[in-house]
Amino acid sequence: MEEVTEKLRGIIDAPEFMVPWLNRFYESAEMALLMELPRQWATLDHTEKHLTQNDISSDFIQRAWKRGVLERDDQGRYRPADFHTRYDLWAVFEGFKDIPDEIRYQLNQWELQHYIKSHDAQLEAVQKSKDPDVVDAVTPRYLLMDEAMAILDQVDAIYWWPCNCRSMIAGCSKPVYTCLRFDNNRDIGFEISREKARSIVKDANKKGLMQSGELGKDADGKIIGAICNCCSDCCFPHLLSKERGAEKIWPFSRFVAVYYENLCSYCGLCSKRCPFDAFTFQRKSKEKSAFLSLNSDLCRGCGLCATTCPDEAIEMVALEPFIPLPL
Repeated sequence: MEEVTEKLRGIIDAPEFMVPWLNRFYESAEMALLMELPRQWATLDHTEKHLTQNDISSDFIQRAWKRGVLERDDQGRYRPADFHTRYDLWAVFEGFKDIPDEIRYQLNQWELQHYIKSHDAQLEAVQKSKDPDVVDAVTPRYLLMDEAMAILDQVDAIYWWPCNCRSMIAGCSKPVYTCLRFDNNRDIGFEISREKARSIVKDANKKGLMQSGELGKDADGKIIGAICNCCSDCCFPHLLSKERGAEKIWPFSRFVAVYYENLCSYCGLCSKRCPFDAFTFQRKSKEKSAFLSLNSDLCRGCGLCATTCPDEAIEMVALEPFIPLPL
């Protein structure tokens, strides 16, 4: 089996430390299929003998595609999917129950570095231009609640997915079923109504998750991408910004909080909600007095403070020059 998994590792570009664990990700029939397929796009005709001998049906091929074992193009051709693809779906739908914590940690670091390196060119372009739409690929940006609701009103369809970042990193106890995608990758997301999507976003916000959009338009003008409900502990874009020193760029900041002290009742909720410690709150119980301040340099414009303030003492103000959504 070790010889088989070592050969498989080369086909799917998995890290070497994963060789003893690849049988947790691939069934034996899937391994055999991957070793029959060429790496370039091809029909399955050349493996007809192998498929017949091993009683592999079209249903098996479809399942392998859904599981991220295979890639498929719009001409119906297949090739082996790399391990990043398989790992993403495995983490979301299957979990970590059968690999040790130390392997899980190594795997997450490997995946995070891949994400960072694969986005470095986009990040550099956005940093130089201060415009998230300078690149063709969708760029993450913070969304206010009313913006998220407006997007949900305009898209053709909404599919509910678990968050792959929190499924992988598991660095907090925030909800996982929070990602809203506008295309159904591999036909495995749940299509939901706009009303359900709105309730998911509102509930995620109440539980301390920031809204961000990875948005764009296709050649026909159709909105593509997703609305993510993010935490700062697990979210790959936030982990990238921390490692690359790209705060306010990835995800892209378009607003800043403004605090009106004269309206504040000093409940301290904003300081508890802010993921970036932009608010400083102190209460002196003996004197029954409190102090609250806002460091605008730390604010990313996510709006979590404003949605929770019972006194409407916080306003989200657009930064100049304002970057509108690509809608």
